[in-house]
Amino acid sequence: MAERKNLIVTEVKPIQRVGDKQIPKLSFKAKDGDKEFQYFTFRTSLFEAIKKGQTINADVEVSTREWEGQEYIDRRVVQIYVDGQPIGGQKQGYRGKSPEELELSARAYALSYAKDLCVGKIIQLVEIIPVADSYYSWLKGNKDKPASPAKAVEFPKLPDEGVEFKPSPIPAGMRIQNIAELKKLLMKHKIPTTEAYEILSIQSFQDLVDLDEAWAKIKEAKRIE
Repeated sequence: MAERKNLIVTEVKPIQRVGDKQIPKLSFKAKDGDKEFQYFTFRTSLFEAIKKGQTINADVEVSTREWEGQEYIDRRVVQIYVDGQPIGGQKQGYRGKSPEELELSARAYALSYAKDLCVGKIIQLVEIIPVADSYYSWLKGNKDKPASPAKAVEFPKLPDEGVEFKPSPIPAGMRIQNIAELKKLLMKHKIPTTEAYEILSIQSFQDLVDLDEAWAKIKEAKRIE
């Protein structure tokens, strides 16, 4: 949900065109109280109001995203008010994303998923775009969900097939204390976050109750000694 803020614009960057449809994006820096942050907007009707040195009364949506084990914060301006009235004729309660923004988000998610699979050596570099396109079509509702390449990976058989594989216990004093430590282990073994989600059948690491049990399950699936 967006929060109303008074921002003092300190720097405005050139307009970028992003995505396949070359959607205009304006990024800028602004002070919120004593702190300065990066902001952006896709709404072209707001571009003219964002000038260096100006104070703007804006609705800002703050969200987090994860990439290669690191979390990033996005601050997106969805509306600006002049004399209490919203620019572009949108009513004051506006919170939705434009069709262009929704499409860009879907494409970015699909591409990020495909890149994670490549980093995890589940697909080849040349497969990133085809896999991303396939997932994008599914996100748009144009086809059934594609089979996950992660599930198609064949792991080597154990030397003695008659012995049930059991993950080695975590030594005392080396238990996983928090999600950050779990993410470090995933990065160390080059396991994409998306693949870990599939192995654990979760949507977020916040869903986990026992981190040690989760890591043991991942080790078993990936045959990590």
